[in-house]
Amino acid sequence: MQRDSCRVVPFLQTFRAGHGGRDAMTAGAKPDSASAGTGRQAEWMANRIRLELLRDNLVCGCMVTEVRTPAIAMILDSAGLDFFILDMEHGSFTYQAASDILVACRGLHIVPFVRVPGIDRESFQKLLDAGARGLLVPRVETGEEVREALRLIRYAPEGSRGLSMCRAHTGFRRPDRRQFTTAANRGIMLMVQIETHKGVENIESIADVCGVDVLFIGPSDLSQSYDGDAAQVEHGIERVMQVGMEKHIATGIHHSNLSYLTGLVARGVRLVSINTEVGAIIGALTEMTAAIRSSAAVYGAMRVAHTD
Repeated sequence: MQRDSCRVVPFLQTFRAGHGGRDAMTAGAKPDSASAGTGRQAEWMANRIRLELLRDNLVCGCMVTEVRTPAIAMILDSAGLDFFILDMEHGSFTYQAASDILVACRGLHIVPFVRVPGIDRESFQKLLDAGARGLLVPRVETGEEVREALRLIRYAPEGSRGLSMCRAHTGFRRPDRRQFTTAANRGIMLMVQIETHKGVENIESIADVCGVDVLFIGPSDLSQSYDGDAAQVEHGIERVMQVGMEKHIATGIHHSNLSYLTGLVARGVRLVSINTEVGAIIGALTEMTAAIRSSAAVYGAMRVAHTD
């Protein structure tokens, strides 16, 4: 299949116009001086997504919910995505399946994140050691939850993450411990998902915790939290975006509606999860199948007319 036949590519072209993007990343991203190692490892540790968000550039990805083959990382990278979020909150990925997908990202442009089930030492430890470059924590409602997540993500002296070297997250090397932990503390991203009315109410105290990289809006659960009141949901989304701008924290969202997403990007959202891999497959095949069947119907009508 030719790349321009993939429906994801026009999505990315639409979003990125005027907002930087993947080419800008490749040209401009430089690793932090404290990064462990050189070359690819240093670039990996620096985390391109974090650097681009600090520059107020747009980054585009999708949620991976069902496909368990490690090849999904290469497929999404080939589609031009900047990142993906492996969904372990609603998805049924095992640690082994998740680890295989995360390891497959080494050497690719795409950056892997994981949405974890909750704030839990075991899941944080295993997924970060497997190579996740950041975690999306669902249903965050208080600043205390953010502080606990940061404590588990970061190595001492900033946190209490356990240290195990010569694993996927070090490229199976043994870098200098101090350089590595310093770079990891800087490069691993924390995205907090705001998807309840309580999270919106406490958004300032959540954003005030130093170390939050993305305020990630969850519109579906937010709608449920507001009992389907569209006006309240939109007000909640606007409130999160406003606080993000005031605190200089990037705002992100997951959605499948293109026109809605482009509107949010125009208003300042900079991390966009476009649909799921399943939604993208269904959408593209549905559109292509409908077009082919429509052509067949026209051809059939022409044959009937010609026969008459």
